Amino acid sequence: MPQTNNLLTIYYSILLQAVIKFFTNPLRKIPGPWFSRFTEIPYMYFVLRGDITRHHLFLLKKYGPITRVRPNCVIISNNKEFKKVLATYRYKKSYVYEGFANLEQSIFSTRDENFNRMRRRQVGPAFSQTGLDSVDSLITEICVDSFEKKLREIIQEGNGVVQFNFFKYFQNVTADVIGELAFGKSFDAVQNDGHPITDWVNTAMKNFILFKSFPILKLLQYIYPGLRKNEKKLENFCLESIEQRRRLIKNKSYNEKRIDILQMYLTSINTSNNQPLSDSEIVTEMVTMVIAGVDTTSITMTWLLTFYLLYPEVYNKVREEIRSNFPDKNAKITLQSSREKLPYFIATVYETLRIRGSVGSALMRDIPIDRTEICGYEIPKNVLIGMSIPGSNNDPELWENPDSFNPDRFLGPEGERLKKEITAFSTGVRICPGKNLAWMEIAEIIANMLNNFDLELPSDSMYGPNILDAGRHNEPLLPKDVTFATRPPAYPDRDCNVIIKERAS
Repeated sequence: MPQTNNLLTIYYSILLQAVIKFFTNPLRKIPGPWFSRFTEIPYMYFVLRGDITRHHLFLLKKYGPITRVRPNCVIISNNKEFKKVLATYRYKKSYVYEGFANLEQSIFSTRDENFNRMRRRQVGPAFSQTGLDSVDSLITEICVDSFEKKLREIIQEGNGVVQFNFFKYFQNVTADVIGELAFGKSFDAVQNDGHPITDWVNTAMKNFILFKSFPILKLLQYIYPGLRKNEKKLENFCLESIEQRRRLIKNKSYNEKRIDILQMYLTSINTSNNQPLSDSEIVTEMVTMVIAGVDTTSITMTWLLTFYLLYPEVYNKVREEIRSNFPDKNAKITLQSSREKLPYFIATVYETLRIRGSVGSALMRDIPIDRTEICGYEIPKNVLIGMSIPGSNNDPELWENPDSFNPDRFLGPEGERLKKEITAFSTGVRICPGKNLAWMEIAEIIANMLNNFDLELPSDSMYGPNILDAGRHNEPLLPKDVTFATRPPAYPDRDCNVIIKERAS
């Protein structure tokens, strides 16, 4: 009997502590679903399904610009608060970034301010205007010449008209660009219909998400070494590329005027130890560039073309703007000429970045020191705050009719102001260093393709201008997206096909 009483005492003591903790938790006043106060199981369910972006947007629309999604985590969509948090290193990246893609710390994953500043200084010249100018002709050769050569080949095989999967082809083009800049050689993905490096990287990302969500599963990689065979192939491929570049330098065969990512890391010195980067450090940055440079840009172009196909009035207006300003089909349209002559085309890119940017998951940050105030709520230390890029780009306090695809919002003086509010490339001290490269690729690939080819939806497409979505105020229904870090269409083989033929005149 005394033992039973002792057990009851312990039980009620634990229960009382839980009740006290519940009613005194500083997050208790922040709105959110009731279960977010007790468990993160529903949240992890959406993460593992790839539905976390839709889940966040649903909660933010229902509960407001700050929403509690887990016992120790809130999501923020208010654009001003988003920029305030990301403007400084004061809010460190969360622990969830550690071991990103099962690698050591990189320019993307590091939580250390000094390390991030160092890496940005090291790779910065490759993304500067001087650096991009040094490889501009190479980028054009891939984005325009190689890509359009491939399109003409498949059109000829189809007797003048053919259906092709633009998600796959955009991924191949951006892979070739990153291959040249980060590996010193093209992957020849466009001409060979792909390269295994994209599969290797996707495997690394899936393993990272799985192991991060369920740490105990890390044991599987020791029980089944084959789980990491693709990651090993990726590492070896990187090491071979490093050695190849070193041989070129040693033999004085490397063009020193070329400023690319690989060269910057090979010639940089770590200020932390006054030593060159180790091979493993360079491999980490190379893989990071593939993840950041292939998927994000190709996904953006995939959604851009999807919007064109679902909004024919927008597509026709963009095509007319391009062809009237560049009547010579042999002209090479660049980012600079696009900004000078194609304001509506540029506006459609911004609107695509706003509605369907390539990053869906929230950017997780730690609360500094003891507490901070966000959206009028006091947030204590040791709470995760997730800065939602899709939420920020749909903030109703900033964007009129945020569900509507309306490129006109980015025209004129007001449009120029709104362009600065787009957070698709993040913002502040951790803004994407490859932003200018991504814009170059988008402008050269899409503008030149629309100038030289005619596009239309296949007759059996599940989506179209007249298939409307009541949840988006009867805007055209968009293909379902899925989020595992990036935010591509969930079924690209089915939903990303287009009929293409050469421009008639």
